[in-house]
Amino acid sequence: MFDIIIIGAGIVGTAVARELSKYKLRIAVLEKNNEIACGATKANSGIVYNGHTARPDKLKGRLTLQGRQMFEALCRELDVTFKPVDMLIAGFDEEDDAAIEELRKRAAANGIDGVRILGGEEALQREPSLNEEVRSALLNPGCGIVDPWELCFALAENAAANGVEFKLNTEVTGLAPLQSGIAVETAGGTLEAKAVINCAGINTDLINRMAGSESFSILPKRGQYAVLDRSAKLQISHIVAHCKSEKEKSVFLIPTQHGNVMIGPSMEPAEDRTSKKTTAEQMDKLMKSAHKISRRIPEHLVIRSFAGLKAKCSAGDFLIQESEQLNGLIHAAGINNPGLTCSPAIAVHIADMIASIYGRMGLSLERNPAFVPSRGSIVSFKSIPDGERNQWIGQHPGYGRIVCRCEQVTEGEIRESISRVPGACSVNGVKLRTRAGMGRCQGGFCGPKVTSLLSEELGRRMEQVLYENNGSELLSDSMP
Repeated sequence: MFDIIIIGAGIVGTAVARELSKYKLRIAVLEKNNEIACGATKANSGIVYNGHTARPDKLKGRLTLQGRQMFEALCRELDVTFKPVDMLIAGFDEEDDAAIEELRKRAAANGIDGVRILGGEEALQREPSLNEEVRSALLNPGCGIVDPWELCFALAENAAANGVEFKLNTEVTGLAPLQSGIAVETAGGTLEAKAVINCAGINTDLINRMAGSESFSILPKRGQYAVLDRSAKLQISHIVAHCKSEKEKSVFLIPTQHGNVMIGPSMEPAEDRTSKKTTAEQMDKLMKSAHKISRRIPEHLVIRSFAGLKAKCSAGDFLIQESEQLNGLIHAAGINNPGLTCSPAIAVHIADMIASIYGRMGLSLERNPAFVPSRGSIVSFKSIPDGERNQWIGQHPGYGRIVCRCEQVTEGEIRESISRVPGACSVNGVKLRTRAGMGRCQGGFCGPKVTSLLSEELGRRMEQVLYENNGSELLSDSMP
């Protein structure tokens, strides 16, 4: 029997796994997909919020403020790149001016230092790419940018190094009470645990139904994004948005860590909770909102568009609570924006709930004295100073062979991304861990070599190598 089973290996599930690995517990993380970070974590803006709109009377608000305080220390421990970037929220008419003043009051009430309103001229001095018609803007310091999948992989790797077991391609099909725990049914058999944590994202309500309850529902929303090539002349130094008003919900212009500008999301209700399609209609809306912020958006330099599903809960707030129907089952439901920012605080919150459940059983959580808090990232060839590259290649010959020319990713980096635990087991898994395929050609040149390296490292035929999940084979061994 496991002590804890966690359902879902997104940013929340892996954060909880890593937090609980600080204790002497046998923990398993079940993920229905072939890779971790396949859901909302993969299609995420990567913005770390400072809590300027947080409502302390809401659980989401409290966890946002707590999570932001914890975030940078967590990234340092796990060797994840965090880039501090201030936010600039622009207004273009009197209604926007009023909305910006309300945002300033909320931020001040939440203790955000340095928040102030700029006039249009100062806003343009700070961010010359803004639409020249800007009237005012809220300077909102203390935000930042992180690659959400990089943090998710780091959390998972650190959790695994501290004893957590990851079971991929393991979809939960049922739950049943035991005398002292819960039986978790999967296609591969039944697992047992003292407690189960439901971190299944948009499917948390489906897990709830397996426990015999319909106490909440998830209302999926699809967010669409576009990524500009690094050659675009649009260069921004802030996370930029048009203030949210009754007239229009704005998108963000986001300066990524890698020199691209990302635009999004354009949100819409999603009837199909499995569909991550992009549509011309929503892309048009996305660009219309972006052009409101800046008239310099080069639409012809979009190199990638993608969509992700966000989990909005019928409860109207984050729902983190124990099931009333099945003792020992904790739901972490409706963790939508800013779930990334909140994830460290959510993990601590759930660990406290596990301690309470253990207390009911007459047990206590015992600290793991062997817990290792740190984890090293894959060394990027691109980041090695020119004068040190030959020495590094001498020690690591795989770094002497460039596979992805757009992003300068080497064979050595790709092989390491596959060999890590849990490591890449698909082309997209390699892409997210190393950026091979994220450049202008989007894998057009490096894709075959990445597929070949996965075949070698995983011991599979090339026809068995997946793009991401089961059924996404890239090659066929039969002629039509």
